[in-house]
Amino acid sequence: MEQEPYDSRVGSARPRTDGAAPGRGPDPGEITVITATDVAGSRFTGGIGTAPEPGRQAAVVAQAQAVLPMVVQSVYAKQLRSVELRGDDTGDPHFVLTDHRDKEFTLRVDAVPLPTGTVARMHVNTTSDHHFVQLSDRMDPQQVGRALSHEIGEMLAVRERAARAAAGDPSVAGVAPPRDVLLTRGRLTAAEEGFRLTEEDLGRVGELNHLAARMTDATLEASQRAEAREELSALIDHTGLRPQAPSGSDRFDRELQAADLRLNSIEPHLTPQAWQAVSHLAVPVEQLSGQDAVDLQAFRARAAYTLPLGNGPPMPGMRPDGTPVPREELAAAAAEAADRRTRASAATLDQLRAEAAASGEWPTRQVMIGGGASLVGRDPDALLVDARGRWHLDPGQGIVQSADQVRDMRATGLGDAHQFVDPTGRVPRDAVRLWEDELAVRGPVVDGMARLLPAQDGRLYAHIRPNDGSPDVYVQVEGVPTVATGLPPEMVPGVDRRDVVNLPEAIDAVRGRLPADSPAHERLAGAPDARQTLQVLREEGVLDALRADGGARSALRTLDATAQWEQARATAPGRVFLGDEIAENRFDVSAADAPRTWLVAGAGGTGVADAEIILEADPRARVTIYGPNLPPALENQVQFTAMRERFVAEYGGDGRLTIDIHPDNRVGAVQMHTGPDGKPRFREGHVEAEAYVASLGRTAPVPEALRDLGEQTRAAGGQVRGDLMFDHDRQYLGYGMTFESGGQQRRVEVTGAASQALPRDVFPRDTQAALGTMGARQVPSQSGNAAPGFAPTAQQSVRLAQAREQGTVERRAAVPESWQRPALAAGTTPGSRPSAGPSSTTASPAGPPSVTPTDPVAGTPSGTPTNPVAGTPSATPTNPVAGAARRQSGRGSAAPGGPVPGSAPGSASPGQPPRVPRPPQPGGGGGAPGR
Repeated sequence: MEQEPYDSRVGSARPRTDGAAPGRGPDPGEITVITATDVAGSRFTGGIGTAPEPGRQAAVVAQAQAVLPMVVQSVYAKQLRSVELRGDDTGDPHFVLTDHRDKEFTLRVDAVPLPTGTVARMHVNTTSDHHFVQLSDRMDPQQVGRALSHEIGEMLAVRERAARAAAGDPSVAGVAPPRDVLLTRGRLTAAEEGFRLTEEDLGRVGELNHLAARMTDATLEASQRAEAREELSALIDHTGLRPQAPSGSDRFDRELQAADLRLNSIEPHLTPQAWQAVSHLAVPVEQLSGQDAVDLQAFRARAAYTLPLGNGPPMPGMRPDGTPVPREELAAAAAEAADRRTRASAATLDQLRAEAAASGEWPTRQVMIGGGASLVGRDPDALLVDARGRWHLDPGQGIVQSADQVRDMRATGLGDAHQFVDPTGRVPRDAVRLWEDELAVRGPVVDGMARLLPAQDGRLYAHIRPNDGSPDVYVQVEGVPTVATGLPPEMVPGVDRRDVVNLPEAIDAVRGRLPADSPAHERLAGAPDARQTLQVLREEGVLDALRADGGARSALRTLDATAQWEQARATAPGRVFLGDEIAENRFDVSAADAPRTWLVAGAGGTGVADAEIILEADPRARVTIYGPNLPPALENQVQFTAMRERFVAEYGGDGRLTIDIHPDNRVGAVQMHTGPDGKPRFREGHVEAEAYVASLGRTAPVPEALRDLGEQTRAAGGQVRGDLMFDHDRQYLGYGMTFESGGQQRRVEVTGAASQALPRDVFPRDTQAALGTMGARQVPSQSGNAAPGFAPTAQQSVRLAQAREQGTVERRAAVPESWQRPALAAGTTPGSRPSAGPSSTTASPAGPPSVTPTDPVAGTPSGTPTNPVAGTPSATPTNPVAGAARRQSGRGSAAPGGPVPGSAPGSASPGQPPRVPRPPQPGGGGGAPGR
């Protein structure tokens, strides 16, 4: 690609004949780009093939542990004073490094599946100063030193920028970093902000220093030194440090000037020996010695020189003129984007209704249900139905990660967090809303919820309930619909977390213990909640026998706990909540008799967020977080550390927050009694409070949007089969579900946070456990993120879109072996593969297979959601879209304005789901059944 002239006011850095040194370049470190990418045509690649050779992961990790101290000594001795490997005896090997300020920080290393073209990936956490390098498990172990040289260079640059911002350095504080990588073959113009080096550039400089050191290392064999020289020359070419055009051509002078500018910029960051080596080799190919010229020509013949075309849609967060939205305009920009989305939704609904009126049939569309960070990978031709939940409802400051912790999100096209906040600041809520709303209107969108349901005419319909309260609409679903409805529901305290985790499962289990001719069956089918279920069993004279029956113990435990929950919510409205209800701003602290003391049961990510929301909403409130342990991930998140400093007395806070953590702090069914003032009180252990919030983990039901489809499939004697989706690089894309009955198959694909919790009644227990292990390894806790988090979800969505476009989606029955820990993977049979065929289940009177899922945020065992009665909000939500968001995400609640999409009036008995013969004809009422 032709290079454009650079600013001639900057002098040349090419070595002078008189030996004078060129002028110094700018200070280091402005941008964060986290990956060391392939140098096409060289030995520095992430590897080839679809899986590593047996033992390769362990070999790469061992090599990293061996060479990292040498990399520090040879390349970063000025910035780092010491490095030590610790924790090998505890199973947590990690490096402890000391920087030039005598500040210690940690670095861990792993070898995992990475996307093609990525040699290494660095998770830099400037909040906790715990960092993590992931190396490609397909790479040549001999290239590990070079990869670490790159990643450590980036990490140090990110840390330096964060430190300067915290100190108020005006060049970085309050300023979004530049984004144009200087060391590349792209165009080079004076518009590049003075040509400041990015973190990616400084990582490449680390490679230059590493290769130069090897090139002159007398302890290496001659062939190794020659190989380092060849790789150094190739990297010089790759980074635009020498012209590629032939001497005397029209392009040569401009490319030479651009190369000189790059050399001038990197010279302050090169070691003396690297500067000498680079200066000697960074000349036109015609001036190289014989072997150097031969090696370079061979490299150029192998290399594939490609650059992004830059013709994709602009990233969210830009003004109409293409300039970034300034921080001071964020709130206004978010409000404008929200208004545009509301108008776009109304226009889409008008279009759908107009088509239906003209044809007499509901229109046909590709469909995506749900949004969030998954919107970045949406098909702009598909109809998006999204309830504008989660971050459009949350009253908190923003997501729990800092800008540095989600810096890689920019590569997905979702948004640039540094645009709106300094490196260690939390990503603002308005930024998230702005990004999501701008992405939503890049295609047809309806703000609302949807459920998929099969009709007797053989078609699959999406039943859409708009947020604006207008009549429901249907669309015929074309192709494979996508569901991305976010985190699954929370569990009721005290239920059996392993085998029978919610009311429907409990009723099914109880019916399985009753005689087939028992009259209790019919009555149980109409029982709307746990309290009435127990009453039916008592009146039929079977409750005592069931309690004596060991096989019904789990079901009755769940029934008893759910009944206590229902009773507490009925007795103390506005004082008993699930954590998601707090996160969705469905509580009121303004009333004179509002509770002032709060007990948050559960110390995971949701519980911590709930506590912060309550404390910020009510300056008089006092909150106790109660649980057996704190998940390690919390220490790496900017939200938790900042919250302790604000509210916990031991950390210098105002004392309104107590974190009561002890291994004996076990949470059972909600315990309520009446205080001396006649008001309800809630107790766990020695903690008593006026309000109770349950944040005890999540379960894994079928997403609410698919519930009718699953129930009707099984009621017809069919099967629901599940498979895991990966791309050719073993990156998890989500899961698929195939609904098969009556000779028909309907497939739905689930991605985003919802895909991290596999449905209990579709996937085996060990598959969910393996997925949880993979997620923790793919997104280590030291990053401050989790697999269902905002930035990882954006990455997954983009990969799914790319794999669909390329036709490379692979369906698997199990998680690839290479996502096991190296110690485990090394002991497996070489070349073994997962068993063929997807898993399948059929309806069973005894209930679905059991599983103990992992809370995607907290990392603690989780259970299942409440039933629709138990999950009913105890206060009317003030946000107009709150109800729709609750139902779409699978959280049980009453639906405003009528039954949920696809349902018929009245209650349906288990195993006999409501049946819709056919959606109503356009113009024939258009509403939901029974409305």
